[in-house]
Amino acid sequence: PSMKVVVHPHYASPTEFIRSLPHIYSREGEMLYDKRNKVKRFQLGKEILIVKKFKRPNLIQRIAYTFFKKSKAERAYLYAGIFRERGFQTPHEIAYIEIKIHGLFSDGYFVSTACDDKPLLPILNREDFDQELADHLSLLLANLHQKGILHGDINLNNVLYRVADGKYCFTLIDTNRSRFTPTPSMQECMDNLKRLTHNKALMDYVVRKYARAREWSEKECTSLVFRYLSAFESKVQKKRRLQSLLGIKKDRK
Repeated sequence: PSMKVVVHPHYASPTEFIRSLPHIYSREGEMLYDKRNKVKRFQLGKEILIVKKFKRPNLIQRIAYTFFKKSKAERAYLYAGIFRERGFQTPHEIAYIEIKIHGLFSDGYFVSTACDDKPLLPILNREDFDQELADHLSLLLANLHQKGILHGDINLNNVLYRVADGKYCFTLIDTNRSRFTPTPSMQECMDNLKRLTHNKALMDYVVRKYARAREWSEKECTSLVFRYLSAFESKVQKKRRLQSLLGIKKDRK
């Protein structure tokens, strides 16, 4: 196997530890998330590193990541910088690692700083959701799109928040599937929001506030987003039924 390691110049000190990650990842660190991808927390002296190991891709994807497109690990590293440049908080990229076996991409790791902010899901995914917080979320989403960012998986677990000096502050995570386009259309924006929540009342509220911020038609925006959400939910249900028939264990992220 061959290994490519890229470390951010501001974080040169843990380079030796980062190079050891493929060898120690399975037995060290605190597991934070263990589904399709794995996320672990490592304590390195006073420093805390978050390391995401992406699921090993299939053969076609391995060929693509070797010859035609950037790996998820490289995109996670690069996109973190783009988000910050455009005014959005995200954990700072520290490094990424790519492993090749027999000349083909095999495994990718993304290393970032830690973030103690909390996900929006528990506080917003409820009947009596916090409308003030939902208002600020709507403005965040509108601002993202106006600055040409279509987050690849914008859901309530990937938007973290904290309250500082009486103000809501947001941190965006899991950005590696994002797209960047100067002027995304209304259709593109509403399609991008379909993963936000399955809570219909919350979705309606957020999208209406979003539409007002963009000076777009509330009726048209809500109609589009619910059409895209319905198609998305139908697709997910069909996939789960097929997995059940084939005896495949459900696997997310």
